[in-house]
Amino acid sequence: MGKTVVGASRMFWLMFFVPLLLAICPSEPAHALAPGSSRVELFKRQSSKVPFEKDGKVTDRVVHSFRLPALVNVDGVMVAIADARYETSNDNSLIDTVAKYSVDDGETWETQIAIKNSRASSVSRVVDPTVIVKGNKLYVLVGSYNSSRSYWTSHGDARDWDILLAVGEVTKSTAGGKITASIKWGSPVSLKKFFPAEMEGMHTNQFLGGAGVAIVASNGNLVYPVQVTNKRKQVFSKIFYSEDDGRTWNFGKGRSDFGCSEPVALEWEGKLIINTRVDRKRRLVYESSDMGNTWVEAVGTLSRVWGPSPKSDQPGSQSSFTAVTIEGMRVMLFTHPLNFKGRWLRDRLNLWLTDNQRIYNVGQVSIGDENSAYSSVLYKDDKLYCLHEINSNEVYSLVFARLVGELMIIKSVLQSWKNWDSHLSSICTPADPAASSSERGCGPAVTTVGLVGFLSGNASQNVWEDAYRCVNASTANAERVRNGLKFAGVGGGALWPVSQQGQNQRYRFANHAFTLVASVTIHEAPRAASPLLGASLDSSGGKKLLGLSYDEKHQWQPIYGSTPVTPTGSWETGKRYHVVLTVANKIGSVYIDGELLEGSGQTVVPDGRTPDISHFYVGGYGRSDMPTISHVTVNNVLLYNRQLNAEEIKTLFLSQDLIGTEAHMDSSSDSSAHGTPSTPVDSSAHGTPSTPADSSAHGTPSTPVDSSAHSTPSTPVDSSAHGTPSTPVDSSAHGTPSTPVDSSAHSTPSTPVDSSAHGTPSTPADSSAHGTPSTPVDSSAHGTPSTPADSSAHGTPLRTPRLTAVPTVRPQLPLTAVPTVRPRLPLTAVPTVRPRLPLTAVPTVRPRLPLTAVPTVRPRLPLTAVPTVRPQLPLTAVPTVRPQLPLTAVPTVRPRLPLTAVPTVRPRLPLTAVPTVRPQLPLTAVPTVRPRLPLTAVPTVRPRLPLTAVPTVRPQLPLTAVPTVRPRLPLTAVPTVRPRLPLAAVPTVRPRLPLTAVPTVRPRLPLTAVPTVRPRLPLTAVPTVRPQLPLTAVPTVRPRLPLTAVPTVRPQLPLAAVPMVRF
Repeated sequence: MGKTVVGASRMFWLMFFVPLLLAICPSEPAHALAPGSSRVELFKRQSSKVPFEKDGKVTDRVVHSFRLPALVNVDGVMVAIADARYETSNDNSLIDTVAKYSVDDGETWETQIAIKNSRASSVSRVVDPTVIVKGNKLYVLVGSYNSSRSYWTSHGDARDWDILLAVGEVTKSTAGGKITASIKWGSPVSLKKFFPAEMEGMHTNQFLGGAGVAIVASNGNLVYPVQVTNKRKQVFSKIFYSEDDGRTWNFGKGRSDFGCSEPVALEWEGKLIINTRVDRKRRLVYESSDMGNTWVEAVGTLSRVWGPSPKSDQPGSQSSFTAVTIEGMRVMLFTHPLNFKGRWLRDRLNLWLTDNQRIYNVGQVSIGDENSAYSSVLYKDDKLYCLHEINSNEVYSLVFARLVGELMIIKSVLQSWKNWDSHLSSICTPADPAASSSERGCGPAVTTVGLVGFLSGNASQNVWEDAYRCVNASTANAERVRNGLKFAGVGGGALWPVSQQGQNQRYRFANHAFTLVASVTIHEAPRAASPLLGASLDSSGGKKLLGLSYDEKHQWQPIYGSTPVTPTGSWETGKRYHVVLTVANKIGSVYIDGELLEGSGQTVVPDGRTPDISHFYVGGYGRSDMPTISHVTVNNVLLYNRQLNAEEIKTLFLSQDLIGTEAHMDSSSDSSAHGTPSTPVDSSAHGTPSTPADSSAHGTPSTPVDSSAHSTPSTPVDSSAHGTPSTPVDSSAHGTPSTPVDSSAHSTPSTPVDSSAHGTPSTPADSSAHGTPSTPVDSSAHGTPSTPADSSAHGTPLRTPRLTAVPTVRPQLPLTAVPTVRPRLPLTAVPTVRPRLPLTAVPTVRPRLPLTAVPTVRPRLPLTAVPTVRPQLPLTAVPTVRPQLPLTAVPTVRPRLPLTAVPTVRPRLPLTAVPTVRPQLPLTAVPTVRPRLPLTAVPTVRPRLPLTAVPTVRPQLPLTAVPTVRPRLPLTAVPTVRPRLPLAAVPTVRPRLPLTAVPTVRPRLPLTAVPTVRPRLPLTAVPTVRPQLPLTAVPTVRPRLPLTAVPTVRPQLPLAAVPMVRF
């Protein structure tokens, strides 16, 4: 027994560097696992060893190739089972069945031989393990051969063949908190006796399991899908089941068509479904409701969807096919290689998702063009895994992949499906359209049974996106309108592919039954009959199965295959019509506005053969036989995989205004936010754009692809899978105001700001959208704020109520004082400082607690005032204004009269007030913020020691004190200094006469305290001057002794007053 360790670090490197290497390598397309996914070579060719037993002796033996994987979950233990082909990868060589198991989700593995061959010869083998899990037991079915050297279907008899069943029992235990497990295998038992000599009158030969994973039915039966050969060497598929846990076995009476091999099975809504390989033809899928006694081909859902190669002319492959529940939805997961290389190479393994209606290509789960034929998918504990082959020069390894990114994609798609189904089925269809809106009531719901595709308002770059994200349509000469497209010009229209999808045709059902629905408006009468809607049998659009045209006489011209039909009914220019085309049992019908069009019910395939629809068309898309000119608008095109009845069609007609993508968004947001723009969808005015190409093509002919290839979701989806909006989106995505949000996350002011820098109003804006205001605005003004604006930005007087102090702001609520901060708690005053130690006042910070005073300083010791913060609660004072009336205190001026205090000096001794610091510890006051409520006092200084006053803010309503203004009357206080020692009062001026206090403000109304001004009259306190007489406080000098008032300094000790501010 061996042990394999898959380390976390190794998984890390694989996760990040494998995609990187693939992106760098130019020789192959950049196809790899989805982001977040990773893989490891679990069974490594010509390297991994297994415990090989012969004649009672066990040795570790290197294995040439590992093939035919099966990955299952047994009571929380992950088990991987495969062929261990010792000497060559050939089917007819020495082969055992090997098992690996893990109790830690694949981090570490134990290895053992589950079933060994007879050791009768060098080609003794047990092959094609097919595994069922029930409880804690593994039931493994294998074919056994002793000496034959040819492929099993070519055997003339069954003398060398046996069919064996081995049962393994999984035991888990816990010791010291560590979980361990073991598997005990019983001796293989032959089931050959249960194989009848004849089936349906034919002599049987052999049978094998389908390979991979089989199922336990809901009734408890063990069910193996098996492949059977008869004496004529024909192969077909059946089921082999046990009702007593493997003691006895039976075959279902029914069978598939000849040529179906390697079936995989699941149970779906009470039916058994088998999905079979058909070499050089499309895969056939069958359903049975009676435990395999009868089988019906699933032509309306999954049969013939997947081809073995681009032209369906190469060998097929085994596939994984399993039913799981993800995000509350029951779905099927299916894997299959594209086999672009042909033959038995079978490259590019793809994963598919289906709910038995829609089919979505999750994407490639192998890397590059590596050969990756057989596979097994496991969904366990909300995690997705895949064990698949990789083949290089006929040497095979098995890769264990963790499909993290793929699971995210699956969840995103399922969310889209659920959202649209929920939206459509919840529409209130008017029960009585003639009644008033309050008395109509709700009729039957819009049906989503069989709904596989929906084209509405999502379109771009010649692509009309399927809301269910499965198959897009191509467009030409189209403009986007609400819930649809408007086509105008030569060849204008849309092509929705069927067989044109190429190798994998998700709309294959249309050849048997379908319903196509659309709302259409004709804008101009044509010169001759023009196509409107239908199904075409050839790529040129010349041969139709069913369709509707409109002619120059304003009559409808229905098309029923090649059957000649007389024009009927009438249409009007500019009027909308609800058109429905439906086919079942080769009979076609047309409905207009919920009523059957005269002459409907015609045979569309007279010779009885199954048609091969090329595409559905809307308008005259790409007509090669005539220059069709379209002048139509088409909205809300729906496609069903069945024929709708008359009541369902009537319901769709009554609900046509409620089902579109824009209508869906309107149900959760204001429809006016989106508008109905008419946007060109295709870039070329003429010509026929190529159809969307299958993303898996890689150099093969262009074929339509699923919308998953496009990064933009076509439906409401969770933003985690494609980075795109999910269901009903915020209208802000369209440039429409959204609800008010805190814009701090985007560093964009959401509170009133000074718009003078831009000359435009600055009402609170929702910065989360596009900088568009989030507060109520005048909708007629196209986003112009309706709140009072500061007209000074435009050179006109400010029209606001009389204020004690008036700043250059645009208030929206009355404030005692409003600074330019965003406090989150009530502040007394807020400056603009960044202190590095606990301060009584702290500037240039963003505190979240109440402050006492806020300057614009950078103190290094505790301060009284704190500036440069963004509080979000009411403040008392607000600076940064420009009053025009007399103020009590005016700073930052150049007086020519004697001053008491002189600023603009650089003292080296302690000062009483020091600004311009950046504290980093909790502060009592916070400045330079943009509060949304009234403040007491707010300066704009950067003190390095405790301060008391705080300026540099931008209030919006009447304030008690407003700094940063330019008053023309005497002032008392003067800031704007950088003292290095404690001073009694420090301004930032160069006075020529003694000053008492000097501010730097521009008030327009009387203020209690206003700094930063330039007074023209004698002031009690004037800063920023150049005095020529002795002063009590010395300015523009570098004193070495303490001063009474010194401005513009950088103190390092606590100060009493605060300069370098605007209050």
